[in-house]
Amino acid sequence: MTSRLVRASGLAEVGEQGACYVLNLPRIEEQQSPYVFEGPAFEIWSRIDGTRTEEQIVDELVEATGAERQVVARDTSDFLATLRGLGLIEDVE
Repeated sequence: MTSRLVRASGLAEVGEQGACYVLNLPRIEEQQSPYVFEGPAFEIWSRIDGTRTEEQIVDELVEATGAERQVVARDTSDFLATLRGLGLIEDVE
């Protein structure tokens, strides 16, 4: 079974049309500024809801944008790795 992606607990989020501002409260001393997700980053972030796998997110983005799957998969994987490293998302079974 492939793991689903969830947002980490303890995040403060403010969303508006096409953008999301995220503050990692558990790591506030080391990450004092909010992260701003717009454009493709927002599209990926908005799909991290605990119900989708990375592959499902890629499928949805390819369908929505018409971009090449290989490019979308690479860029999505890189962004998700960054989010994991920042402690903003987790993988769950």
